Amino acid sequence: MITLALPRRYPSYCGANIWPLAALPELEVAFKALGKLIFDVGLMVAYHCDQYVSRGMKMRKDEGLEQILLRSRCHKGRLLYYFPAQLSNHEENGDSMSSWCGWHTDHGSLTGLTCAMFKRNDVEISCPDSAAGLYIRTRSGEIVKATFGENEIAYQIGETTEILSQGYLCATPHGVRAPKGKEASGVDRSTFALFMQPDWYVNRRWDEKLNFLFNCRDEKLKFSEDVYIHKEVFNAEVLLFQLIPSNDSLTFGEYSEMLLDKYYHEKT
Repeated sequence: MITLALPRRYPSYCGANIWPLAALPELEVAFKALGKLIFDVGLMVAYHCDQYVSRGMKMRKDEGLEQILLRSRCHKGRLLYYFPAQLSNHEENGDSMSSWCGWHTDHGSLTGLTCAMFKRNDVEISCPDSAAGLYIRTRSGEIVKATFGENEIAYQIGETTEILSQGYLCATPHGVRAPKGKEASGVDRSTFALFMQPDWYVNRRWDEKLNFLFNCRDEKLKFSEDVYIHKEVFNAEVLLFQLIPSNDSLTFGEYSEMLLDKYYHEKT
Protein backbone atom coordinates (compact mmCIF):
# COMPACT_ATOMS: atom_id res chain seq x y z
CA MET A 1 0.00 0.00 0.00
CA ILE A 2 1.26 3.49 -0.86
CA THR A 3 0.35 5.98 1.87
CA LEU A 4 -0.24 9.67 1.23
CA ALA A 5 3.13 10.51 2.81
CA LEU A 6 5.18 8.42 0.39
CA PRO A 7 4.47 10.47 -2.78
CA ARG A 8 5.70 13.53 -0.92
CA ARG A 9 8.79 11.68 0.30
CA TYR A 10 9.62 9.96 -3.01
CA PRO A 11 7.83 11.95 -5.74
CA SER A 12 9.89 10.44 -8.57
CA TYR A 13 8.86 6.92 -7.57
CA CYS A 14 5.30 7.38 -6.33
CA GLY A 15 3.86 9.93 -8.76
CA ALA A 16 0.80 8.93 -10.75
CA ASN A 17 1.08 8.19 -14.47
CA ILE A 18 -0.49 10.69 -16.86
CA TRP A 19 -1.85 8.94 -19.96
CA PRO A 20 -2.89 10.75 -23.19
CA LEU A 21 -6.29 9.07 -23.15
CA ALA A 22 -7.84 11.34 -25.76
CA ALA A 23 -4.93 11.55 -28.19
CA LEU A 24 -3.64 7.98 -27.87
CA PRO A 25 -6.02 5.80 -25.84
CA GLU A 26 -4.25 2.54 -26.73
CA LEU A 27 -0.92 3.67 -25.25
CA GLU A 28 -1.65 2.71 -21.63
CA VAL A 29 -2.61 -0.89 -22.42
CA ALA A 30 0.29 -1.41 -24.84
CA PHE A 31 2.79 0.27 -22.50
CA LYS A 32 1.81 -1.89 -19.54
CA ALA A 33 1.76 -5.09 -21.61
CA LEU A 34 5.26 -4.46 -22.93
CA GLY A 35 6.52 -3.53 -19.48
CA LYS A 36 5.04 -6.73 -18.01
CA LEU A 37 6.70 -8.83 -20.71
CA ILE A 38 10.11 -7.24 -20.10
CA PHE A 39 9.64 -7.68 -16.34
CA ASP A 40 8.68 -11.37 -16.59
CA VAL A 41 11.66 -12.16 -18.81
CA GLY A 42 13.85 -10.02 -16.55
CA LEU A 43 12.96 -12.23 -13.59
CA MET A 44 14.28 -15.20 -15.56
CA VAL A 45 17.50 -13.30 -16.23
CA ALA A 46 17.70 -12.38 -12.53
CA TYR A 47 17.34 -16.04 -11.53
CA HIS A 48 20.40 -16.98 -13.57
CA CYS A 49 22.28 -13.95 -12.21
CA ASP A 50 21.61 -15.29 -8.71
CA GLN A 51 22.86 -18.74 -9.68
CA TYR A 52 26.11 -17.19 -10.88
CA VAL A 53 26.60 -14.92 -7.84
CA SER A 54 25.80 -17.72 -5.37
CA ARG A 55 28.91 -19.58 -6.53
CA GLY A 56 31.08 -16.83 -5.10
CA MET A 57 29.15 -15.45 -2.11
CA LYS A 58 26.57 -16.62 0.39
CA MET A 59 23.04 -15.25 -0.04
CA ARG A 60 19.85 -15.81 1.87
CA LYS A 61 16.80 -16.75 -0.18
CA ASP A 62 15.39 -13.22 0.04
CA GLU A 63 18.65 -11.45 -0.84
CA GLY A 64 18.96 -12.48 -4.48
CA LEU A 65 18.21 -10.23 -7.42
CA GLU A 66 15.14 -12.24 -8.43
CA GLN A 67 13.43 -11.80 -5.05
CA ILE A 68 14.45 -8.14 -4.77
CA LEU A 69 12.78 -7.40 -8.11
CA LEU A 70 9.78 -9.63 -7.48
CA ARG A 71 8.76 -7.81 -4.31
CA SER A 72 9.49 -4.26 -5.50
CA ARG A 73 6.87 -1.64 -6.37
CA CYS A 74 9.53 0.63 -7.81
CA HIS A 75 10.04 -0.48 -11.43
CA LYS A 76 9.78 2.30 -14.01
CA GLY A 77 8.91 1.98 -17.67
CA ARG A 78 9.90 4.91 -19.86
CA LEU A 79 9.57 5.80 -23.51
CA LEU A 80 12.94 7.30 -24.42
CA TYR A 81 13.10 9.84 -27.22
CA TYR A 82 16.28 11.22 -28.79
CA PHE A 83 15.70 14.46 -30.67
CA PRO A 84 17.17 14.85 -34.16
CA ALA A 85 20.38 16.84 -34.09
CA GLN A 86 21.09 19.76 -36.36
CA LEU A 87 23.22 18.94 -39.40
CA SER A 88 26.12 21.03 -38.06
CA ASN A 89 26.10 19.03 -34.83
CA HIS A 90 26.12 15.76 -36.77
CA GLU A 91 29.19 16.81 -38.69
CA GLU A 92 30.98 18.19 -35.65
CA ASN A 93 30.17 15.55 -33.04
CA GLY A 94 29.26 12.53 -35.12
CA ASP A 95 32.42 10.61 -34.25
CA SER A 96 31.60 10.67 -30.56
CA MET A 97 30.48 7.31 -29.20
CA SER A 98 28.10 9.10 -26.85
CA SER A 99 26.91 11.98 -29.03
CA TRP A 100 23.20 11.17 -28.44
CA CYS A 101 23.46 10.03 -24.82
CA GLY A 102 26.61 10.32 -22.71
CA TRP A 103 28.38 7.39 -21.10
CA HIS A 104 26.73 6.33 -17.86
CA THR A 105 25.60 3.36 -15.79
CA ASP A 106 22.02 2.91 -14.59
CA HIS A 107 21.83 3.12 -10.80
CA GLY A 108 19.07 0.53 -10.40
CA SER A 109 19.25 -3.26 -10.60
CA LEU A 110 18.43 -4.40 -14.14
CA THR A 111 17.33 -2.47 -17.24
CA GLY A 112 15.36 -4.10 -20.06
CA LEU A 113 15.47 -2.46 -23.50
CA THR A 114 13.69 -2.85 -26.81
CA CYS A 115 15.54 -2.18 -30.05
CA ALA A 116 15.39 1.39 -31.31
CA MET A 117 12.96 2.85 -33.84
CA PHE A 118 14.24 5.60 -36.14
CA LYS A 119 11.94 8.15 -37.79
CA ARG A 120 12.10 11.21 -40.00
CA ASN A 121 9.05 13.50 -40.13
CA ASP A 122 7.08 10.89 -38.13
CA VAL A 123 7.74 8.18 -40.72
CA GLU A 124 9.68 5.10 -39.61
CA ILE A 125 12.89 4.55 -41.58
CA SER A 126 16.00 2.41 -41.40
CA CYS A 127 18.85 4.08 -39.58
CA PRO A 128 20.92 5.89 -42.24
CA ASP A 129 24.19 5.27 -40.38
CA SER A 130 25.13 1.70 -39.44
CA ALA A 131 27.57 3.01 -36.83
CA ALA A 132 24.82 4.77 -34.86
CA GLY A 133 23.11 3.18 -31.88
CA LEU A 134 23.72 1.77 -28.40
CA TYR A 135 27.28 1.06 -27.31
CA ILE A 136 28.50 -0.69 -24.17
CA ARG A 137 31.89 -0.97 -22.48
CA THR A 138 32.93 -4.47 -21.44
CA ARG A 139 34.81 -5.42 -18.27
CA SER A 140 38.04 -5.38 -20.26
CA GLY A 141 37.33 -1.85 -21.49
CA GLU A 142 36.39 -2.79 -25.04
CA ILE A 143 33.66 -0.66 -26.64
CA VAL A 144 31.09 -2.81 -28.42
CA LYS A 145 27.95 -1.91 -30.35
CA ALA A 146 24.92 -3.67 -28.85
CA THR A 147 22.86 -5.04 -31.72
CA PHE A 148 19.52 -6.81 -31.25
CA GLY A 149 16.32 -7.16 -33.25
CA GLU A 150 12.73 -5.99 -32.88
CA ASN A 151 11.65 -9.34 -31.40
CA GLU A 152 14.45 -9.38 -28.83
CA ILE A 153 15.03 -7.76 -25.42
CA ALA A 154 18.42 -6.58 -24.15
CA TYR A 155 19.25 -6.36 -20.44
CA GLN A 156 21.87 -4.24 -18.69
CA ILE A 157 23.16 -4.65 -15.14
CA GLY A 158 22.74 -1.61 -12.88
CA GLU A 159 24.94 -0.23 -10.09
CA THR A 160 22.77 -1.52 -7.24
CA THR A 161 23.19 -5.08 -8.49
CA GLU A 162 26.96 -4.60 -8.72
CA ILE A 163 27.03 -3.30 -5.15
CA LEU A 164 24.85 -6.03 -3.65
CA SER A 165 26.68 -8.78 -5.54
CA GLN A 166 30.01 -7.38 -4.26
CA GLY A 167 31.23 -6.95 -7.81
CA TYR A 168 30.46 -10.44 -9.12
CA LEU A 169 28.06 -8.71 -11.51
CA CYS A 170 29.26 -5.45 -13.07
CA ALA A 171 27.11 -2.48 -14.05
CA THR A 172 27.08 -1.88 -17.80
CA PRO A 173 28.56 1.46 -18.94
CA HIS A 174 26.69 2.53 -22.06
CA GLY A 175 26.04 5.46 -24.36
CA VAL A 176 24.16 6.16 -27.58
CA ARG A 177 25.85 7.37 -30.75
CA ALA A 178 23.84 9.59 -33.10
CA PRO A 179 23.96 9.04 -36.87
CA LYS A 180 26.12 11.41 -38.87
CA GLY A 181 26.16 12.71 -42.42
CA LYS A 182 23.61 14.50 -44.57
CA GLU A 183 21.24 11.53 -44.59
CA ALA A 184 21.02 11.69 -40.80
CA SER A 185 19.52 15.17 -40.74
CA GLY A 186 16.09 15.17 -39.10
CA VAL A 187 16.35 11.56 -37.88
CA ASP A 188 15.13 10.84 -34.35
CA ARG A 189 15.33 7.71 -32.18
CA SER A 190 12.77 6.10 -29.87
CA THR A 191 12.93 3.08 -27.58
CA PHE A 192 11.30 1.61 -24.47
CA ALA A 193 13.23 0.95 -21.26
CA LEU A 194 12.05 -0.80 -18.11
CA PHE A 195 14.20 0.16 -15.14
CA MET A 196 13.92 -2.68 -12.64
CA GLN A 197 15.08 -1.69 -9.17
CA PRO A 198 14.59 -2.45 -5.47
CA ASP A 199 11.65 -1.16 -3.52
CA TRP A 200 12.40 2.37 -2.37
CA TYR A 201 11.29 1.77 1.21
CA VAL A 202 9.63 -1.42 2.39
CA ASN A 203 11.62 -4.32 3.83
CA ARG A 204 10.75 -7.99 3.97
CA ARG A 205 12.68 -10.55 6.00
CA TRP A 206 12.65 -14.26 5.19
CA ASP A 207 12.32 -16.65 8.12
CA GLU A 208 13.98 -19.92 7.08
CA LYS A 209 12.39 -21.96 9.89
CA LEU A 210 8.85 -20.78 9.24
CA ASN A 211 9.36 -20.45 5.48
CA PHE A 212 7.55 -17.12 5.62
CA LEU A 213 8.23 -13.54 4.52
CA PHE A 214 7.80 -10.89 7.23
CA ASN A 215 7.31 -7.18 6.65
CA CYS A 216 9.82 -5.03 8.55
CA ARG A 217 10.16 -1.28 9.03
CA ASP A 218 12.34 -0.38 6.09
CA GLU A 219 14.53 -2.00 3.47
CA LYS A 220 18.23 -1.44 3.93
CA LEU A 221 20.78 -2.15 1.24
CA LYS A 222 24.15 -3.16 2.67
CA PHE A 223 27.11 -1.47 1.00
CA SER A 224 30.63 -2.89 0.94
CA GLU A 225 33.66 -0.59 0.96
CA ASP A 226 35.45 -2.31 -1.92
CA VAL A 227 32.96 -1.55 -4.71
CA TYR A 228 33.57 1.29 -7.15
CA ILE A 229 31.23 3.89 -8.55
CA HIS A 230 31.99 4.10 -12.24
CA LYS A 231 34.03 6.95 -13.63
CA GLU A 232 31.28 7.68 -16.16
CA VAL A 233 29.27 9.22 -13.30
CA PHE A 234 31.84 11.49 -11.65
CA ASN A 235 34.62 11.73 -14.27
CA ALA A 236 36.82 9.74 -11.87
CA GLU A 237 36.46 6.21 -10.58
CA VAL A 238 35.87 6.49 -6.84
CA LEU A 239 35.42 3.92 -4.11
CA LEU A 240 31.89 3.69 -2.80
CA PHE A 241 33.01 4.36 0.77
CA GLN A 242 33.94 7.88 -0.32
CA LEU A 243 30.19 8.44 -0.74
CA ILE A 244 28.80 6.02 1.87
CA PRO A 245 30.54 4.94 5.11
CA SER A 246 31.78 1.36 4.84
CA ASN A 247 29.35 -1.31 6.05
CA ASP A 248 26.62 1.32 6.23
CA SER A 249 23.15 0.68 4.86
CA LEU A 250 20.60 2.83 3.08
CA THR A 251 17.19 2.34 1.56
CA PHE A 252 17.20 2.34 -2.23
CA GLY A 253 15.30 5.64 -2.10
CA GLU A 254 18.01 7.20 0.07
CA TYR A 255 20.75 5.78 -2.16
CA SER A 256 19.06 7.20 -5.27
CA GLU A 257 18.78 10.64 -3.70
CA MET A 258 22.41 10.58 -2.55
CA LEU A 259 23.69 9.50 -5.95
CA LEU A 260 21.64 12.05 -7.89
CA ASP A 261 22.58 14.85 -5.51
CA LYS A 262 26.25 13.94 -5.89
CA TYR A 263 25.95 13.69 -9.67
CA TYR A 264 24.26 17.05 -10.16
CA HIS A 265 26.58 18.70 -7.63
CA GLU A 266 29.56 17.49 -9.67
CA LYS A 267 27.94 18.76 -12.88
CA THR A 268 27.34 22.30 -11.57
